[in-house]
Amino acid sequence: MTPTEHDGGPMSQFAKSRARALRERTDHRDRAVRTVAGQARDRDEFTGLLSMLGLDSGQGGAPALSQALARYVGQVAVAVGVPADAVGYEVSDTATAYLGLAARLPEHAGRDLMLVWDERLGWYVGVETHPDESPLVICYFGGDAVPPVDAVTQFVASVVAGHRTDRLRPVLPPSDRITLARRMDERTK
Repeated sequence: MTPTEHDGGPMSQFAKSRARALRERTDHRDRAVRTVAGQARDRDEFTGLLSMLGLDSGQGGAPALSQALARYVGQVAVAVGVPADAVGYEVSDTATAYLGLAARLPEHAGRDLMLVWDERLGWYVGVETHPDESPLVICYFGGDAVPPVDAVTQFVASVVAGHRTDRLRPVLPPSDRITLARRMDERTK
Protein backbone atom coordinates (compact mmCIF):
# COMPACT_ATOMS: atom_id res chain seq x y z
CA MET A 1 0.00 0.00 0.00
CA THR A 2 1.39 3.38 -1.02
CA PRO A 3 1.28 6.11 1.65
CA THR A 4 -1.07 8.94 0.77
CA GLU A 5 -2.08 12.18 2.36
CA HIS A 6 -5.19 10.47 3.75
CA ASP A 7 -3.47 7.81 5.82
CA GLY A 8 -0.99 10.04 7.66
CA GLY A 9 2.01 8.52 5.86
CA PRO A 10 5.24 10.21 4.82
CA MET A 11 3.59 12.14 1.97
CA SER A 12 1.11 13.68 4.40
CA GLN A 13 3.88 14.58 6.83
CA PHE A 14 5.92 16.12 4.02
CA ALA A 15 2.96 18.18 2.79
CA LYS A 16 2.21 19.43 6.30
CA SER A 17 5.87 20.28 6.95
CA ARG A 18 6.16 22.11 3.66
CA ALA A 19 2.99 24.10 4.28
CA ARG A 20 4.24 25.03 7.76
CA ALA A 21 7.63 26.08 6.37
CA LEU A 22 5.97 28.26 3.72
CA ARG A 23 3.77 29.92 6.37
CA GLU A 24 6.81 30.55 8.58
CA ARG A 25 8.78 31.96 5.64
CA THR A 26 5.95 34.33 4.75
CA ASP A 27 5.63 35.36 8.39
CA HIS A 28 9.38 36.07 8.66
CA ARG A 29 9.33 38.05 5.42
CA ASP A 30 6.34 40.10 6.56
CA ARG A 31 8.03 40.86 9.89
CA ALA A 32 11.22 41.90 8.09
CA VAL A 33 9.27 44.25 5.81
CA ARG A 34 7.52 45.79 8.84
CA THR A 35 10.89 46.27 10.57
CA VAL A 36 12.34 47.97 7.48
CA ALA A 37 9.23 50.16 7.22
CA GLY A 38 9.66 51.25 10.83
CA GLN A 39 13.34 52.13 10.31
CA ALA A 40 13.27 53.82 6.88
CA ARG A 41 13.30 57.61 6.81
CA ASP A 42 11.31 57.92 3.57
CA ARG A 43 9.77 55.91 0.72
CA ASP A 44 12.97 55.88 -1.35
CA GLU A 45 15.03 54.53 1.54
CA PHE A 46 12.31 51.94 2.27
CA THR A 47 12.33 50.72 -1.35
CA GLY A 48 16.14 50.69 -1.46
CA LEU A 49 16.42 48.71 1.77
CA LEU A 50 13.85 46.17 0.59
CA SER A 51 15.78 45.77 -2.65
CA MET A 52 19.13 45.44 -0.88
CA LEU A 53 17.72 42.76 1.43
CA GLY A 54 16.01 40.89 -1.41
CA LEU A 55 12.57 41.60 0.03
CA ASP A 56 11.24 43.48 -2.99
CA SER A 57 8.33 41.49 -4.30
CA GLY A 58 8.01 40.01 -7.73
CA GLN A 59 5.20 37.79 -8.93
CA GLY A 60 3.56 35.70 -6.26
CA GLY A 61 5.29 37.56 -3.43
CA ALA A 62 8.69 35.95 -4.12
CA PRO A 63 11.68 38.27 -4.29
CA ALA A 64 12.16 39.59 -7.84
CA LEU A 65 15.94 39.12 -7.85
CA SER A 66 15.69 35.50 -6.77
CA GLN A 67 13.30 34.69 -9.62
CA ALA A 68 15.37 36.57 -12.20
CA LEU A 69 18.61 34.99 -10.94
CA ALA A 70 17.08 31.52 -11.17
CA ARG A 71 16.08 32.08 -14.81
CA TYR A 72 19.38 33.70 -15.79
CA VAL A 73 21.60 31.12 -14.07
CA GLY A 74 19.41 28.33 -15.45
CA GLN A 75 19.95 29.56 -19.00
CA VAL A 76 23.70 29.94 -18.43
CA ALA A 77 23.83 26.40 -17.02
CA VAL A 78 22.06 24.96 -20.07
CA ALA A 79 24.31 26.91 -22.46
CA VAL A 80 27.50 25.83 -20.65
CA GLY A 81 26.28 22.24 -20.27
CA VAL A 82 25.98 22.10 -16.49
CA PRO A 83 23.29 19.74 -15.13
CA ALA A 84 20.68 21.15 -12.74
CA ASP A 85 22.10 19.18 -9.80
CA ALA A 86 25.41 21.06 -10.16
CA VAL A 87 23.78 24.51 -9.98
CA GLY A 88 23.03 26.58 -6.92
CA TYR A 89 22.10 30.18 -6.25
CA GLU A 90 21.23 32.29 -3.25
CA VAL A 91 19.96 35.76 -2.55
CA SER A 92 20.89 36.86 0.97
CA ASP A 93 23.14 39.75 1.95
CA THR A 94 24.93 39.02 -1.36
CA ALA A 95 23.35 37.42 -4.41
CA THR A 96 25.51 34.56 -5.70
CA ALA A 97 25.38 31.57 -8.03
CA TYR A 98 27.53 28.46 -8.41
CA LEU A 99 27.83 26.12 -11.39
CA GLY A 100 30.04 23.05 -11.09
CA LEU A 101 31.90 22.55 -14.37
CA ALA A 102 32.84 19.09 -15.66
CA ALA A 103 36.07 20.36 -17.25
CA ARG A 104 39.38 20.21 -15.40
CA LEU A 105 42.50 22.29 -15.89
CA PRO A 106 45.85 20.44 -16.01
CA GLU A 107 47.52 22.93 -13.67
CA HIS A 108 44.80 22.31 -11.06
CA ALA A 109 44.50 18.54 -11.36
CA GLY A 110 42.11 16.97 -8.90
CA ARG A 111 40.34 20.22 -8.08
CA ASP A 112 36.77 20.97 -9.09
CA LEU A 113 36.39 23.79 -11.60
CA MET A 114 33.48 26.13 -11.03
CA LEU A 115 31.74 29.06 -12.65
CA VAL A 116 30.63 31.55 -10.01
CA TRP A 117 28.48 34.68 -10.21
CA ASP A 118 28.46 37.40 -7.56
CA GLU A 119 26.43 40.60 -7.73
CA ARG A 120 29.55 42.63 -6.87
CA LEU A 121 32.09 40.76 -9.04
CA GLY A 122 30.07 39.33 -11.91
CA TRP A 123 31.15 35.98 -13.39
CA TYR A 124 34.43 34.24 -12.70
CA VAL A 125 35.95 30.80 -13.06
CA GLY A 126 37.73 29.32 -10.06
CA VAL A 127 38.82 26.07 -8.49
CA GLU A 128 37.81 24.62 -5.16
CA THR A 129 40.44 24.86 -2.46
CA HIS A 130 39.24 23.87 1.01
CA PRO A 131 35.58 23.78 2.10
CA ASP A 132 35.99 26.75 4.46
CA GLU A 133 37.95 28.90 2.01
CA SER A 134 37.06 31.03 -0.99
CA PRO A 135 37.81 29.52 -4.38
CA LEU A 136 41.07 30.25 -6.15
CA VAL A 137 40.11 32.58 -9.01
CA ILE A 138 41.42 31.59 -12.43
CA CYS A 139 39.80 34.41 -14.41
CA TYR A 140 37.16 37.14 -14.04
CA PHE A 141 34.75 37.98 -16.86
CA GLY A 142 35.02 41.70 -16.16
CA GLY A 143 33.08 44.60 -17.58
CA ASP A 144 29.48 43.55 -17.01
CA ALA A 145 27.79 41.93 -14.01
CA VAL A 146 25.02 40.53 -16.20
CA PRO A 147 26.48 39.74 -19.63
CA PRO A 148 24.51 37.93 -22.33
CA VAL A 149 24.34 34.15 -21.89
CA ASP A 150 26.35 33.48 -25.06
CA ALA A 151 29.13 35.79 -23.79
CA VAL A 152 29.35 33.74 -20.58
CA THR A 153 29.54 30.54 -22.66
CA GLN A 154 32.39 31.98 -24.74
CA PHE A 155 34.15 33.13 -21.56
CA VAL A 156 34.02 29.63 -20.04
CA ALA A 157 35.23 28.00 -23.27
CA SER A 158 38.11 30.46 -23.47
CA VAL A 159 39.19 29.83 -19.86
CA VAL A 160 38.94 26.05 -20.19
CA ALA A 161 41.02 26.24 -23.40
CA GLY A 162 43.69 28.14 -21.45
CA HIS A 163 43.34 31.40 -23.36
CA ARG A 164 42.31 33.61 -20.42
CA THR A 165 43.91 34.02 -17.04
CA ASP A 166 42.94 37.54 -15.97
CA ARG A 167 42.94 37.54 -12.17
CA LEU A 168 42.46 41.29 -11.87
CA ARG A 169 39.39 41.88 -9.75
CA PRO A 170 36.78 43.78 -11.73
CA VAL A 171 35.42 47.00 -10.33
CA LEU A 172 31.76 47.02 -11.28
CA PRO A 173 29.52 49.99 -10.72
CA PRO A 174 27.13 49.40 -7.83
CA SER A 175 23.71 48.27 -8.92
CA ASP A 176 20.54 48.00 -6.91
CA ARG A 177 18.77 44.67 -6.93
CA ILE A 178 15.78 45.89 -8.87
CA THR A 179 18.09 46.94 -11.71
CA LEU A 180 19.94 43.60 -11.53
CA ALA A 181 16.65 41.70 -11.74
CA ARG A 182 15.53 43.76 -14.75
CA ARG A 183 18.84 43.19 -16.54
CA MET A 184 18.64 39.45 -15.89
CA ASP A 185 15.07 39.42 -17.20
CA GLU A 186 16.25 41.22 -20.34
CA ARG A 187 19.01 38.63 -20.86
CA THR A 188 16.59 35.69 -20.60
CA LYS A 189 14.03 36.82 -23.15
